[in-house]
Amino acid sequence: MKRLLIILFASFCLSPHLGLAAVPPDLPPDVKTLRVNGYDMAYTEQGSGPPLVLVHGSLSDYRTWAPVLADLATENRVIAVSLRHYYPERWDGKGSDLSLSEHAKDVSSFIEALGAGPVHLLGHSRGAGVALLAASMHPERIRSLILADLYPFKSLLPNTGAVRAEMEKRKAVSRAVLAHYERNDPEAGLIAYVNHIVGPNGWDRTGEAPRERLRSNTWTLLSLLADPETPLKCAALSRVIAPVLMVTGDRSPPIFAYSNDAAKACLPNVDKATIPDAGHMMFQANPAAFAVEVQFFVADH
Repeated sequence: MKRLLIILFASFCLSPHLGLAAVPPDLPPDVKTLRVNGYDMAYTEQGSGPPLVLVHGSLSDYRTWAPVLADLATENRVIAVSLRHYYPERWDGKGSDLSLSEHAKDVSSFIEALGAGPVHLLGHSRGAGVALLAASMHPERIRSLILADLYPFKSLLPNTGAVRAEMEKRKAVSRAVLAHYERNDPEAGLIAYVNHIVGPNGWDRTGEAPRERLRSNTWTLLSLLADPETPLKCAALSRVIAPVLMVTGDRSPPIFAYSNDAAKACLPNVDKATIPDAGHMMFQANPAAFAVEVQFFVADH
């Protein structure tokens, strides 16, 4: 697998910041951009009140939050951001600046550039990992933190048989997905990844509009799977002073429960919520229940 990654990513390192201003000029009318760390971050906003910033996960972008935007915006200024190299940029996979740490720096700088004071920060999956890293970098910029199915940081997870088994599954999926990309069949890679995260036949159960959103972020998945492990220790999480809500779906893959629990043990102020009748994409499967949990938590802080 190491040889495969070297082959696939040799070109990335030759131009580490290719396409810094690559967000296309033909943006939808509701999409704005904010210059952050030399890159134009695209975002939408809706509602008024205390700012709530939403950070998407893998193969996603600001559009992924559409099912919950209206509800969340009833009491808050909701800002859904697209991370570096995700749609609306048409990224070709070249460059070495798509990583958890790079995205965390971008999100932290984005919050500062908004000039709206400390924000409520909500992240999903890999985006929850980005949000947690951003909060540990600049805790003073975070009013509260909502982590939905937190990205599994290997440095935090306990070394148990159950955890090792789940991580081996993830490695096997990564190898299979990367093999599809090597054969120049990224669609097959997308299907394999979605079926792993969502469940058997997950791609078949995905509508055409969501599929197009996935396809528009195809090459971000390739870089994601090769992202070096970002070490995160309990000592760093002790700097996160904001209250935290850990959210999961009652049908989410087990690795996310292990990840949530591992981070919870390191954070000083944590609540938990489970969304019924929902898996990893809980805010799409049961948007009303998800929005209620987030709204109650944000209102209390």
